[in-house]
Amino acid sequence: MRKLKQLLIDNKYFFIGYVLLLLFGSSLLFTYGKLTTFYLLNPYHRDWFNYIFYFFTILGDGFFCIPLGFSLLIIKQKKLCWLVLSSYIISGIIILILKNYIEEARPSLYIELKNYPYFIDHITLHNYHGFPSGHTASAFALASVLAFNSMSKRKSAIVLLITATLIGYSRVYLGQHFISDVMVGSVIGVLSGIFCWEYVLRIKFIKDSYRKAM
Repeated sequence: MRKLKQLLIDNKYFFIGYVLLLLFGSSLLFTYGKLTTFYLLNPYHRDWFNYIFYFFTILGDGFFCIPLGFSLLIIKQKKLCWLVLSSYIISGIIILILKNYIEEARPSLYIELKNYPYFIDHITLHNYHGFPSGHTASAFALASVLAFNSMSKRKSAIVLLITATLIGYSRVYLGQHFISDVMVGSVIGVLSGIFCWEYVLRIKFIKDSYRKAM
């Protein structure tokens, strides 16, 4: 418990910024509901925006997170490698379990195409298992462990939170999720990052490999 308290103190900029993001999203949901909020967050689409947010959504995919984790071995960052990979795996397992039991409909089932002009042609629209957002969970898991490991707490908190938020928003922009899916995904990601920072590094073979690298 003492270590957790110290983690919160050491990373106060990250956690304060994250709580503010949750309060903003919660206020939108409470005021407008998830369908109207979906419309409010999608007032403007252009082709170049499509490419930008498609790029951001890739950053929350396993095809980015897993190679990133292993690439850290090349630059001898074993501790961070374990944190990135374990937080991705743990958040992913939680997401898969929840998706398996919760058949939440995605925006494409709520909205008729004729009433919403911004679904993108080359983006595959899924119909169910929208809750919670796996890409967002991966993004915030990655952001949290990178922030915890950073020496520059304030700057890294700002950059990482903005990046993770854009990844989460990309899921709404691309018509794959509601903001409620994204918010819960972010909570799972951050909690996975905290868990890995507190417990995964205590596993004996991980501690031994990290000490050898030092």
